[in-house]
Amino acid sequence: MTWGKNKKLLLTTAIALLIVGCSTTTTKKHTKVYSSNTQKLGAIFQNRQFIPPQYPYFATATVNVNGKIVNPREFLQQLNYARSYSSTITNRFASTYGKITNWLNRSGNIHELSRYGISTNQMRGEDGFQNVLMTGYYVPVIQARLTRQGEFIHPIYAIPKGQKKYTRAEIYNGALYGKGLELAYSNSMLDNFLMEVQGSGFVDLGGGNLRHFAYGDKNGYGYTSVGRLLVEDGEIPKEQMSVQAIREWGARNPSRLQALLERNRSFVYFRYDQTLNVKGSAGVPLVPLASVASDKRIVPTGSVLLVEMPLIDNQGNWTGKHELRLMVALDVGGAVKGQHFDLYQGIGDKAGHTAGLLKHYGRVWILN
Repeated sequence: MTWGKNKKLLLTTAIALLIVGCSTTTTKKHTKVYSSNTQKLGAIFQNRQFIPPQYPYFATATVNVNGKIVNPREFLQQLNYARSYSSTITNRFASTYGKITNWLNRSGNIHELSRYGISTNQMRGEDGFQNVLMTGYYVPVIQARLTRQGEFIHPIYAIPKGQKKYTRAEIYNGALYGKGLELAYSNSMLDNFLMEVQGSGFVDLGGGNLRHFAYGDKNGYGYTSVGRLLVEDGEIPKEQMSVQAIREWGARNPSRLQALLERNRSFVYFRYDQTLNVKGSAGVPLVPLASVASDKRIVPTGSVLLVEMPLIDNQGNWTGKHELRLMVALDVGGAVKGQHFDLYQGIGDKAGHTAGLLKHYGRVWILN
């Protein structure tokens, strides 16, 4: 899907908005009840027009937000990576990238986008009031060794040849033993699992000797969120769910951890990447907080996004503020569907802390 082919949809959307604005019955039929929980997480409803669910985004004449772009340098670096690593993306978005680069270098004023030929399409949000769910992902650094020794007993596997559709339980119980697929051994089954969730990671082999394990393949089974399972089982309250909460549960219940993880039959195999570049599904190196994972059925890979990102504190509480960032959609994720963006936070514990807490709301405009 390219934006050039979406003129008819955008025109239809504009007409639909006029209809919605004149019809209180339509609004009442589709409006999601305001939630104090989502408002605590950055969702705003006041002075917002409800957009029906059949319209994932809609054309806007202006961007009704104030503030400055906080990451112009990082964004331009991300654009340069996209141009250098992907001819497909470059060919599709050359005009958009050129217009936005010109606008940033000459103005950067949010209210002057149209002067530089840049059109804006706003996401409807998961509730119809433009509140888009934003989570975070990162690249962990875990302790590991190349051989099984001491506490380092949990294998990280390469892609099997031939049969690879073993369940997680079968793999944990030896289905891949003796096949020479062990890339390394970590000291934590949960760290391995969380590296799978993130899609890649670095292993510290001791003394700061790092190796990059990139995403290789999956075993063919659907993903089941262990966080959701813990909530459904009454182990962790929904409002307290985070990666940190899962870690704490695992520390309290070491004998139950493997059984919990096995309920997610999906398993990720890795490959050794001799470079230290963290790349998304598009094969482009990612710049922290200048790249996102998106549902490419709605937002094509390579799209430029103006993101009103919610700011949170170290406990995961929304501070009441947002900041404006430019980002590029360069990755996908099994849990990233619809009105949801996963914002790439970077490498290591600090990035992981924020990624584990971020499940908040802001607005997103697609620029083209």
